[in-house]
Amino acid sequence: STLLVDMDPQSHCAAGLGVPEDRIERSIVDLLRWDRDVPPSMDDFAWEVGRNLRLVPSTVSLAGIEAAAGGIATRSDRDLRLKRVLDWFSGSFEFCLVDCPPTIGLLTFNALRASNEALVPVETGYFALKGAQKQYTTIQGIIRRFGHDLPIHVLPTLMDTKSQLASDIHEALGKRF
Repeated sequence: STLLVDMDPQSHCAAGLGVPEDRIERSIVDLLRWDRDVPPSMDDFAWEVGRNLRLVPSTVSLAGIEAAAGGIATRSDRDLRLKRVLDWFSGSFEFCLVDCPPTIGLLTFNALRASNEALVPVETGYFALKGAQKQYTTIQGIIRRFGHDLPIHVLPTLMDTKSQLASDIHEALGKRF
């Protein structure tokens, strides 16, 4: 069983899995802000979107959670909120995937602190290699700062096998990472 947690305010996971945005009543925002002594029920927050696949969706309101008045930015455990949520739900799934925004901020810090591995998808386009190197270096810096041993993997995506440029970038990604 797999849990997919959408930590991106664009909420593409829900859209891609057919969850209607107007039917999302509870999201990862509510879980990150959860302050009750009793852990929440996964059934109240996770959508069953397929056989052995559940989704904790996001909404655009997730964008505000990093702001000072957004709910977690001023808390001492602000970068461990997602880890706490996943610890509550850990007995309910074998795997967990966390979709992060393309920017490095409090949401991504939370995801990295809660993770055992990081997977960086990289399109095999013109700016991909440079962007991948920056992202990889940034993530390495973050995990060093936290003292968290976290393997980082780069996954080439959207590969046009007929494109020489894509092939060259794919080869360079393989050599670099």
